[in-house]
Amino acid sequence: MTPSDPNPPKGGLLARLFGLGQTERREEKSETPERANTAAQEPAGQDEFLPDWDARSENEEPASAPLAIPVKETAASPPLAIPVVPPSPPAPPVIEAPSPATEAMPQLCPSCSAPRKGKQAFCEDCGWMFPAGDVPTPRLASIPSPNSTKPAAEPAMIAKRIKERYEITEKVSERAGVTRYKGWDHASGKPVPIVILQTSLPDMAEGLTEEIPVVAVEEPSEEEIMPTFEDSTAVALGLPVAMPPTETNWPSIGWEKALLDKAQHPALPAVLDHFVENNCEYLIESGADGRGLWDAWDEPEANAETRYGWLKQLAEGLHALHKAGAIIEGLRPDIVAVNSANQAVLSDLSDLLPLPLPADAPIRGTLYTAPELVLSPQQVDARADLYSFGALIYSLEYLHHALEEKDFEHQYSPKLITDRYPDVHPTFFRLINKTFVRDLNTRFPTDEASKVDATGFTELISALDVCRRSFDNVRLDIAAWTTTGMVRTGNEDAFAFLHGVESRQDDLWEYALLLLADGMGGYEAGEVAAAMAIAEMRKHLLAQPMFSALAGKETPEGPVDVEATKQALQGALKHANKEVYTYGRTPGKGRRGMGCTAEAVYVDNRNVIVGHVGDSRTYHLHQGRLIQLTRDQTLVSRLVELGQLTEEEAENHPRKNELQQAIGGQPDVVPGLYQGKLKRGDWVLVCSDGLTNHIPTTDLEKMLTREAAGSAEEAARRLLNLVNLRGATDNATIVVVRAM
Repeated sequence: MTPSDPNPPKGGLLARLFGLGQTERREEKSETPERANTAAQEPAGQDEFLPDWDARSENEEPASAPLAIPVKETAASPPLAIPVVPPSPPAPPVIEAPSPATEAMPQLCPSCSAPRKGKQAFCEDCGWMFPAGDVPTPRLASIPSPNSTKPAAEPAMIAKRIKERYEITEKVSERAGVTRYKGWDHASGKPVPIVILQTSLPDMAEGLTEEIPVVAVEEPSEEEIMPTFEDSTAVALGLPVAMPPTETNWPSIGWEKALLDKAQHPALPAVLDHFVENNCEYLIESGADGRGLWDAWDEPEANAETRYGWLKQLAEGLHALHKAGAIIEGLRPDIVAVNSANQAVLSDLSDLLPLPLPADAPIRGTLYTAPELVLSPQQVDARADLYSFGALIYSLEYLHHALEEKDFEHQYSPKLITDRYPDVHPTFFRLINKTFVRDLNTRFPTDEASKVDATGFTELISALDVCRRSFDNVRLDIAAWTTTGMVRTGNEDAFAFLHGVESRQDDLWEYALLLLADGMGGYEAGEVAAAMAIAEMRKHLLAQPMFSALAGKETPEGPVDVEATKQALQGALKHANKEVYTYGRTPGKGRRGMGCTAEAVYVDNRNVIVGHVGDSRTYHLHQGRLIQLTRDQTLVSRLVELGQLTEEEAENHPRKNELQQAIGGQPDVVPGLYQGKLKRGDWVLVCSDGLTNHIPTTDLEKMLTREAAGSAEEAARRLLNLVNLRGATDNATIVVVRAM
């Protein structure tokens, strides 16, 4: 099943709901010719299928009138205000028996073009449900024989133009005499997509057949030669009378125009024109000029803020539609588009239904249709759109395809999402279980919200806004370990991380500062420099407003300012350098030449931001690829950048550990600043060179993606154990972050 196909396969929910076995009872009803001639006019009973979109009442005009040939408008005198009586209902059509020269032409399935067998209710090949009352039409003997591979079908594309500007191209649907087309507006010279609604009006000549009383004029006397202005004269008939548009009763063009005029929302089509031409009434609506929601949702650059922003726009449009008095029977991804202004728009209103729902409203009954529309129409209200809205979200976010029968336990009862996706986002779980459920009373609104909006859409819009803000936020699993190694006597490395989590209402913030230093300068000097650098960086950073929550103060509101965070990390490294440099040159306190490398890393729900001095490193594993965010500030690394050494030559170069910058080495340093975006499943690894001297990048990538997918703690222990197994000639320290 494709996303644009709303029809379930054979043997699906609709088959079980309506029963294939009822076909035989329908055949029994049409045993006699008299019964056959009147079957289409009898009201549907319990054994009848629900009417299809093409179902028409007995007095209704044919659903598809031939398109009129466009004619240029000419100036004419205003029509006279002559009362017109609607034409009397046409006589029921008489079905004549086919002559010997004709034979019954098999009806083709609109979905797969397979011939229909007799009056069978469902196509045996694909499960399409034929409209109730449809019978195969006679085929003339001159038509090609059924031996042809595919009998001729009505062309899908039409080439007509009305009002000398609106081009009709493709038929979308037909319902109760109103036909909907795709088209183009050529008024501006550049074609603009539009939707065209057409309905045929009764013949205007029939409206003039009623006798109109004429006031009698007295015979003039012999003395009168010319009549006075006060004399009444007979009115001559024969001038054309403009037929008024159809009334605003559903379904009609007038009803839909009044609905859209009242709703007035960017997510709904706008009414562009309304006119009568060649005995047909037309309504011109704006069309979608962008891509379908299926394609837009899967675009690589689309994130939760964008996607759930579209859904919020769509929910607001439906809410406006409810206030105007209508619902959409089966909201599906294939009838939603995202236009060039990044606005979600309902691109097809074929499924519009009025509220309150009429007793005889035709229901298509797709897998996106709310159960009460079929099972209890008297209970239908705006909450029916909650069901199909939840089905739409489920299809987009988790299934990535249109709903199928296997997605349901039984009729209209979707499978519990946690049975299929146990680790589903709790906010999404609540959203689905307050919309896409059979029980009407389980859906939005909750008790308190029902006092504000009984439709539940105000609460739905609020829930979608929470999803928009939070779905791209990751949770942080953090672990840190250090080892002296297998050669050194003491450990000159130092680290610290500060991890905070905070939640208010439906918003949750999580953030961490990761600090690492690798000391140098010999015993009783390197470890002093490393410990001092960690202490000074922490003190400096916690004094900044953006990190105040880690110091026990109030969390600043709003998204993180990436550039401001970079400057704060840079300031912390410069401050630590100044303090270590001064301390190392104070007599009796330190040792000249003591120093350390340093990494100052900020991680939150969406970002990783790095300040860097020396040759310790920060890695980011994204979509299975390990990226070194930092660049070693060494002589060898600089030669590689200049093209004088290859990466392979640099690995074994005798001066590869010769630093160009270090904390405490000079009065000032110029830290490197880097950033990345975190996604669920990513890893961040901060480490000293004691790790990277023994484990190449390829092995690090394998460890993080394959062996240590369970937890950050697991990854940290395994990496350090591997370093020790390979000799561990230096101290090694790591801080690991797993984005969940």
